[in-house]
Amino acid sequence: MYINNYKVTEIAIIVCSWVLALLLFVYLKFGDVNDAFLTEWYDKQVFFNKNIYSVALAYGLLLGSLLSIIHLYVYPRIIQTPSFTKNIIARSVSFLVCFKTAEILISLLYNGLDDFHLSYSNPNSILKSLFLYAVIINFLTDFFLLMRKNLGPGYFFNLIRGKYYRPREENRIFMFLDLASSTTIAERIGHIAYSSLLQDCFRELTPLLLKNKASIYQYVGDEAVITWKINKHTNRELCLDLFFSFQQRLQEKKEDFWQKYHTTPFFRASINEGRIVMSTVGELKTEIVYHGDVLNTAARIQSLCKTYDTALLISENFYEKINDKKIFQFKCFSNIALTGKDEKINIYSVNRN
Repeated sequence: MYINNYKVTEIAIIVCSWVLALLLFVYLKFGDVNDAFLTEWYDKQVFFNKNIYSVALAYGLLLGSLLSIIHLYVYPRIIQTPSFTKNIIARSVSFLVCFKTAEILISLLYNGLDDFHLSYSNPNSILKSLFLYAVIINFLTDFFLLMRKNLGPGYFFNLIRGKYYRPREENRIFMFLDLASSTTIAERIGHIAYSSLLQDCFRELTPLLLKNKASIYQYVGDEAVITWKINKHTNRELCLDLFFSFQQRLQEKKEDFWQKYHTTPFFRASINEGRIVMSTVGELKTEIVYHGDVLNTAARIQSLCKTYDTALLISENFYEKINDKKIFQFKCFSNIALTGKDEKINIYSVNRN
């Protein structure tokens, strides 16, 4: 079972959210109540004396761990279900199973199931209020993770922090990844099947993004714009490996694509790097955007892939900073004029040895 940094972060968010939420629940409900009253009211001294916070901690760890497994390995399959009703029912059942499982495990851990007096039939039971509280926490956690997924992990936290409220400069690498012959494919298989094809292609791209420490800036039609923030640890070979690994992955799946869409997708790409301006724009819909010549140049280089009959073209700025050039083959095209630019540049085609 493969665990990457993205999944580790999601597990940490879910588990920590539940631990903190249940500790807060105990504090709000019992923080100002003395132990003698709790013992008399609930008739369970061992459970409610000084152990109450340890129980909340254990319950949070158990419930958070169970829900994180459900979130990572069950919910993704549920999401593929087209029925909204089935989706909600499946997610609700999954949550109920996790809640009940954690309740039973905690009861076994603390004095055994037969001695667990805090049943739903007990008029003094906290389980009813705890269940309603847990439903709210589960909704808020799912909403938080959904927002993080839709915006992208880095962008989400940067928006929360207001990091790019004022425009600021950064050094970044950009890859423009575009489906070749997209118009022809769309006309031949129809727009519904074409959209499904793009979904499947970009689904294959996702694990490679995580592996190569890349972020999606945006999806524009049949194009994905991928970015890396440049720092002293930046490994530009990862950018090249992402593209060739994606090519290989599509090649391995070509029979599946052919059976489903009667076509084999092929992508072309360009890579450029440099200084850009990053800022938050929009009032009704807020997002982080990049401005600068780096993106314009990358887009124009990508449009030349077909002209030079190559799958990947990179700028000279990017080429000069590649540390290990031995594992790739490069071919230079000198003094290339780009549309809308007066200055001619050198670009390089790339193949893997």
